[in-house]
Amino acid sequence: MEEKMLHRKIYLLKNSSQPALILKTYAILVIVMLVAGAVFYFIGNKDLTREYFQAHSVIKTTMQLLLPALILVNFLGLLVAFLMVITFTHSIAGPVYQLKMLSQRLKDGDLTVNVRFRKGDALHELSDIINRIIAGLHEKFADIQVTEMKLRALSTRVRTDSSASSGDFEDIKKDLLSISNELEEKLRKIKL
Repeated sequence: MEEKMLHRKIYLLKNSSQPALILKTYAILVIVMLVAGAVFYFIGNKDLTREYFQAHSVIKTTMQLLLPALILVNFLGLLVAFLMVITFTHSIAGPVYQLKMLSQRLKDGDLTVNVRFRKGDALHELSDIINRIIAGLHEKFADIQVTEMKLRALSTRVRTDSSASSGDFEDIKKDLLSISNELEEKLRKIKL
């Protein structure tokens, strides 16, 4: 069967972390542009009179004079961008890594996990969503566990009551049917 392709219809998501991520990305670009522009301004703003008279026969174009400054500006811009991008991407990759570690505990059945990200991490709403999912699963399984305890108590009653009459067995049958229906209803609410 052919899988249906999902096409994105909305590119700007309200009430999400996307606006903050966009602002951080543009902040990185603006800072790199400002650093590069400032360095280029200070390097290119020196008086060239002396250099012109000393090297007028060696320098043939303005680009030969500005090329070292341009290389330095680009190098410093790339260095600043690298440091900022590492910090920015860590605010996304850190939570993803943490979720990867927690997913193994969830897979093993540990519903006591609680997802918490650092203050500067980008995906805070994801931690809230996952914590609500875990709380919902915990609630459903705790409810099933109550039914399991009723079943266990009934089983103990059957094993330990050796002098049970036919009326007692009828009561046990009714209780067993009631617990079975209760368990079926609870399991029906879980889609597998």
